[in-house]
Amino acid sequence: MVAALAGDELLGSAETLWVELLERVDGDLDRAGGCGDWTVRQLVDHVAGGAQRYAILLDGGSAADTAATRGVDYIGADAVGSFWEQEHRLREAAEHADLTALVDHRAGRRTGASLMHLRLLELTLHSKDLADALGVEWSPPAELVAHLLDVGTPIIEDLRALGLFGPELPAASDHPADRLLAVAGRGA
Repeated sequence: MVAALAGDELLGSAETLWVELLERVDGDLDRAGGCGDWTVRQLVDHVAGGAQRYAILLDGGSAADTAATRGVDYIGADAVGSFWEQEHRLREAAEHADLTALVDHRAGRRTGASLMHLRLLELTLHSKDLADALGVEWSPPAELVAHLLDVGTPIIEDLRALGLFGPELPAASDHPADRLLAVAGRGA
């Protein structure tokens, strides 16, 4: 159950952070998405698709089973509705999964609990990317950031060793959100 691992409130905070920014996306989906060379469309598709991929893994699927989801257009006519459809599917899968069991993530086997913490990281860090693309302030909830600094840092370190995160950077300030970005190899 999601509540047992990261708290429904934390997942809800991360989802809300993402959706509040997603609701501000206008028709220019091909502009820079704030995450490397991705466009806003690619960023939004990645986040919505991540929920579908994680649900597949929690349902017992393999990393190979998730490959077909990588080219899907999750924006369609309703990016917010599509996001929630996938996110609710993920929540349902997490409720029924044994989160202590290992899943076959493309970055290596990890527990379902670790996968759900990775989801918190994904929603939070990619909300920063979307805020940058939109030119708006990024204000993640303090309790979410504190949790990710505690539980997410080891996950980032593990994924950094696999080349999925850049090197840790100096923090722009002592503010926890800036420290989280630095740990994740991102500038403020």
